[in-house]
Amino acid sequence: MDREAAPKPVGLEPVPGEAAASFVRRLAHLNGLSVEDVLREAGAHRPPRELDPWAQEVFLGEQAAARLAVMAWRTPQELRRALPTLAAGTTGRIRRQSVRVEPWPVQWTPLAPCAGCLARHDDLVTPVVLAGGEPWQVCMRHGRWLRSADGGGPVQVALAGLEEVVRAHRRRLRLQQRVGPYARALLADALQVAAAWWQGRQMGSETLWAGREAVLGSGRQRWAVPLVVYPEAVVVAEAMAVYERQRRWGREFDNGAPGWVSRRWIAFVGERLGMPGPMEHGGYRMLRQWTLQHRITAPVVDRLAQPTPPPGYRAGHLPVMDPHHGLPEQGAWEDASCLDWRLGRPVTALE
Repeated sequence: MDREAAPKPVGLEPVPGEAAASFVRRLAHLNGLSVEDVLREAGAHRPPRELDPWAQEVFLGEQAAARLAVMAWRTPQELRRALPTLAAGTTGRIRRQSVRVEPWPVQWTPLAPCAGCLARHDDLVTPVVLAGGEPWQVCMRHGRWLRSADGGGPVQVALAGLEEVVRAHRRRLRLQQRVGPYARALLADALQVAAAWWQGRQMGSETLWAGREAVLGSGRQRWAVPLVVYPEAVVVAEAMAVYERQRRWGREFDNGAPGWVSRRWIAFVGERLGMPGPMEHGGYRMLRQWTLQHRITAPVVDRLAQPTPPPGYRAGHLPVMDPHHGLPEQGAWEDASCLDWRLGRPVTALE
């Protein structure tokens, strides 16, 4: 009697944004294998028998990633598009054949995927973990805020009644398209400014932001701050981009006289936020700290001698400018900001 044929391997579609460790574990369980078997086939010499994607990530060299793709019936390009730690070039620091299982680096955050997005994957048995390049993400399709569990609070927040957060995320993506990688630094600075306003009970803290907190049912909780202030932070980041386009060419904001740039630009930000009064009565302080970091240092005589900026200088990508150096592509927003203030610390020094 012929022996029963061995089970045919089963391929696996990665969930967009999935952690490599999550994908490896799901592939193993789907085929009735151990994680050790899959990692050994990918090229690992002493792989663990199991993985905890909430605590560990798998880093793959180029050849190892190609072998994993074959096992999953995918192409290496498909895996790079879906698995952020591959797409971010993390593999460059290890040999092409190498497979490493390591604790999550600080610039990455494991996140639970949007429940709405997972609904179409009715074949999911093993839980999915995402590799977040930021501590939180917005699912625009289903209106959900996805965040790390650090600091308490829910890991997913439905944004029903807070549609302005989803609209703000679309504006942020458009800002990134217009400005390029430097937009990350500007949004990081803007989030720092807005968080300081929230902590100091300035600007929309007692009105607009209190209303969002009421919708969330959270009250004044630190975990909710990025969500609560996000729409206004995006507006501030857009205004910062306007400022920086002028500064790049040694021009004062709105062609104002030297020494007046901060005052004129801060009034502009207050108008764009619809909060000119609160801005004048205290909100300006944190923005003033930002302009001191981003001031034009060239003497006025030298600036006046510069040629006229080229046509279209208000469009296109901006280069990374002082004081931002070595801008991180992933990680905590505070680490990408030039403002060293942190939520929870006194803001009196900024006044």
